[in-house]
Amino acid sequence: MRDSGCKNHSSRASHNLPVADFILTGMRIHKVNWADEQKALSAIRRAVFIKEQDVPEELEWDGEDEHALHVLVKEGGEAIGCGRMLPDGHIGRMAVLKGFRGNGVGRLVIKTLLMEAERLRKGKVFLNAQTRAAGFYAKYGFIQVGGEFPDAGIPHVRMEKTLDNFSETLNSRFAIPGRLRFQDAAPGLPVAEITTPDAMARVALQGGQVLEWQPNGHKPVIWVSKAAVYQPGKGVRGGVPVCFPWFGQLGDKGVHGFVRVRMWEVREAKTDLADTVVLRLGIRDDESTRAIWDHAFDLELIVTVGAALKMELLTRNTGNAPFTITDGLHTYFRVGDINQTKVRGLDGTAYLDKTRDFKQFTQSGPVTFSEETDRVYIDTAADCLIEDPVFGRSIRVAKLGSQSSVVWNPWSEKEKGFADMAAGEYKDMVCVETVNASPDEITLAPGGKHSLVAFIGVE
Repeated sequence: MRDSGCKNHSSRASHNLPVADFILTGMRIHKVNWADEQKALSAIRRAVFIKEQDVPEELEWDGEDEHALHVLVKEGGEAIGCGRMLPDGHIGRMAVLKGFRGNGVGRLVIKTLLMEAERLRKGKVFLNAQTRAAGFYAKYGFIQVGGEFPDAGIPHVRMEKTLDNFSETLNSRFAIPGRLRFQDAAPGLPVAEITTPDAMARVALQGGQVLEWQPNGHKPVIWVSKAAVYQPGKGVRGGVPVCFPWFGQLGDKGVHGFVRVRMWEVREAKTDLADTVVLRLGIRDDESTRAIWDHAFDLELIVTVGAALKMELLTRNTGNAPFTITDGLHTYFRVGDINQTKVRGLDGTAYLDKTRDFKQFTQSGPVTFSEETDRVYIDTAADCLIEDPVFGRSIRVAKLGSQSSVVWNPWSEKEKGFADMAAGEYKDMVCVETVNASPDEITLAPGGKHSLVAFIGVE
């Protein structure tokens, strides 16, 4: 049950450790600091990790211990198990001496660390579990995110848990009275609820996904299925899924990348002089993402809510080697009737038709709909205009940093294959997506950045 020991310098602030003991099942559970119990903690970890599992000493002693909250289990005065939690909620270094396994020691350690995380208002905790121990952590509400990766030659998986007080913790730091507040869409899934003088919006932290935007006096502009599922680790059908670091299918690695089902962090929430609300979310690489896509990155989504909706996806290469991405804001729009809807702005543009083996064609006139439509319009920076005569409106989609646009509707037959889409809902939606899709790839040198922006307004 060892974590990776990955350093996060932003989490190095010290904190006061409470001095208290819990007596559980005859064992004493001590919350301690490194200075007082270094000898006992080191002895357990040396026996389990260094001697038993052959972890190199330079990986085990990572320089983080003096900043962590440690849990030490003793029985009859003998130290038999331990674990730690860093200030950023990273749980790890859980170890139990060989002769005491199977007696509930690990259970006491993880429960105590979770109690402390709640008390300290962490909101979210995470760990890198040895793969064979993933089932143990799942019993305590941890969800696996991403695939398997090696650490010190041992297979691991990243697991996360959203605590019951997550929205409360976020509100204590980022709420804006009368403008922004966090609520749970479902247990463990906080959503930012935003209100401005001109519009309202909802943004989920899982996936960094805009779920709703509705200007005053208009019907909702963003579509979400009535059958959408809200649960950790699963994407929501509709809204604006973020596609990164690839758009579409990438071999056996799945569709549209991995950030759309991961929990993003809130980095900033503010109002500006135009009385709009700006919410800045972020996510960065870790061991589990590098096991899928071996690059260091920092990704931000900056959502500006007002009479128009602006979404900026900002990618930074934080590593030492260049990388190439495709990315996208996969926006689902609500329409009155897909049969009467037209998309203008792509006349004369070449497109790859996914329903016809990716053969290339040229658009003639507006895009209309009478069957499944799945087209990647390439080498275009043009605005798209969604004409909706049923709702009596047009939706303009303008963009920057994007050389592709995707237009998609699954139609009736393909819709049947989506468990999270109700029958007949294809009539109520169309996707007009702001993307960079192959062959319009983006290559970033170390230290480089790229901004993909979508502007949405109702006319």
